[in-house]
Amino acid sequence: MGPTVGLGQWPDMSAPAMGSPQANQAQAQAQCATALQQLYGWLQAAVPQAPQFAAAVPATIEAVRLYRSGHYDQCLAQIQLVTGFIGRGGQQATPPQ
Repeated sequence: MGPTVGLGQWPDMSAPAMGSPQANQAQAQAQCATALQQLYGWLQAAVPQAPQFAAAVPATIEAVRLYRSGHYDQCLAQIQLVTGFIGRGGQQATPPQ
């Protein structure tokens, strides 16, 4: 279950179905694009109300960098890290070093 700051739930981020590598790549690209758009909208709405979520912005920027460089599986993994952080209410899973 993901965060819901007035924008509904996060989409299913499961792995793409088996098929040709090109189809899987296209599906992963589409998943990344959709998830990044939703994440951006969610952060844009949430950060003014809950500033602790601003800590997710650098990790989101990294997800965008991965998307732009065509590393869609890594982008999805990065998005999952961000949504996990958000799901914990902006709390780190481990203490900062």
